[in-house]
Parts: sequence; C-alpha cells; structure tokens
Amino acid sequence: MFSRRIDDDLELRPVDERVAEELAALVRRDLAHLRPWMPWATERYSVEDAREFIRRQIRQYAEDMGFATLIFCRGRVAGSIGYNNIDWSNRKTDIGYWLGADFQRRGLMTRSCRALVEHAFRELRLNRVEIYCAVENVRSRRIPERLGFRQEGTHRQAEWVHDHFKDLVSYAMLAREWKRE
Repeated sequence: MFSRRIDDDLELRPVDERVAEELAALVRRDLAHLRPWMPWATERYSVEDAREFIRRQIRQYAEDMGFATLIFCRGRVAGSIGYNNIDWSNRKTDIGYWLGADFQRRGLMTRSCRALVEHAFRELRLNRVEIYCAVENVRSRRIPERLGFRQEGTHRQAEWVHDHFKDLVSYAMLAREWKRE
C-alpha cells in the first residue's frame, strides 16, 4: 500500500487495524470539529467503526479503486487522506481528507495533499485530480486553493451530512497544469 515520509514530522502510512483505537479516540475527541463536515462523525463512532473503515480501505486498495492513508504527525495519528475513487477509464481521482483539530494550522494537510497529487500525476499517470469541499468549510477549501487547483463550480445539495444537505465546491487540477517540484 501507499506510504510516504514527507518530512521528519509528517508521514502517510497505510491504514492498519492496530491503530483503530487511536483513530477512534481522535474522532471522538474532535467530534465537535469534525461533525459539521463529515457524515460519519457521530457520537456513536466506535473502535469497530474505525476497524470497518480500515477494512473498507484495504478492500478498495486490493480492487485498485483507491485507498486512504493515515496521517501521522510525530508518531501520532492526526487524520486521514486518500483517493476516494480512482476512475481508471477517465484517468482521474478525487482526494478526501480530514485532520484532527490539534493538528491544524501547521501545513500538514497541504503537504499531505501535495504528496497525493504528485503520486497521482507522476506514478499513477492520471490526468485529473479533483477535490470537493463544503462551501462553508473555509479551512478545507484553502488546501486546493494553496496548491493551485482551479475552482470549477458548486454542486448544490450534493452531500447529506447528518440532517441536511450541504453544497460542495469542486476544484480540479490537470496533469499539464501541475507545477513539478
């Protein structure tokens, strides 16, 4: 599975059931931070939910349809990032991510996202990477904006989050537009 050491403090590691308890504890601790944006962030989120997320990601990777990694900051689980789906026939993917509240404002997600975009274009030879963010989620939207993604539009009432629909703004980057580092 995909893994990448980004710097001394930041590493993307494959999902692993051995960290399910730490992952579930992070979600529960940061529920107020995650719940407005993540449909799966509920008061009932459990270690078994974390294990099922990990199992789903392992199956998705085995089927070559995408994957999620765990973001580790100084050895602690900080969040997750991955390809929600890889559409091989159209050579595109979309990236999804979340980060615990204590790990924000350090550039961790921007650096993690950059690593996945690089991987998509250089190693997987995809042509397009998309990111969808809730219109109101300003912090999440800053990630693709910092990386030079183009805002392409708003998908009205595109995601059901707990008890209402959210509008999503779509961003995209094409391989020919990506600035090689």
